[in-house]
Amino acid sequence: MKTMSKLAAAGLLAGTVSLAQAAPMSVFDLTADNGTPVFTDTMGEGGFYDQGASYASLIDTDGERDTAGAFLLFEFAGFAGVNSFGIYDFHNPGEQLQVFSGATSSGGRDVEFDLAAGTATAGGNTANIGSTFGFYLQRGDDVFYSDAELNGGVDMARIFDVTGSQNLAFFSSSLIIGFEDLIDGDFDYNDMLVGISDVKAVPEPGTLALLGLGLLGLGVNRRRKAA
Repeated sequence: MKTMSKLAAAGLLAGTVSLAQAAPMSVFDLTADNGTPVFTDTMGEGGFYDQGASYASLIDTDGERDTAGAFLLFEFAGFAGVNSFGIYDFHNPGEQLQVFSGATSSGGRDVEFDLAAGTATAGGNTANIGSTFGFYLQRGDDVFYSDAELNGGVDMARIFDVTGSQNLAFFSSSLIIGFEDLIDGDFDYNDMLVGISDVKAVPEPGTLALLGLGLLGLGVNRRRKAA
């Protein structure tokens, strides 16, 4: 049976969802083992919803200490002591940077980006990662990605946009990433929750491709009309 951390009780929660559920899920929908809601939104903020993003990109890209803050908010899993968390490059998932090791139980860390060099650094480690990146959870040889396509189509992570939240438990995070840590797990996405600041959500790669095709079609249509 899972036990709840102090931050969970304070209102930092992940949504409960099945793989078949298509509608957005609220970050406040986490329930206790007896089915009783743990958190009631009394702050007038409403729910925060997963919008289907798989990646994030930096907001600050002016070349002056381009940094994203990462906060390990809580782990709600039996593998908490061995699960590690990090980011990977949008164009090359093999380029990975560990941000929190399995031994990390809480706290924050800066991820500093050198956009000119195309690198990111955290905890003294550096990887070739650009301004757009995904998230991963690793336990031994098992690596789960925020992009479902890299997990054989299984969605192992949810990304919640909490921009503008007044809830101090979010540590001024822009996004909250909730992971499931078993490929055949319960998919409550609360095995590890990490807050990321100074970033914005990026749609699924397929969505970006469709958007690009749409813009291309508009351009072709305009050229035909001009002709």
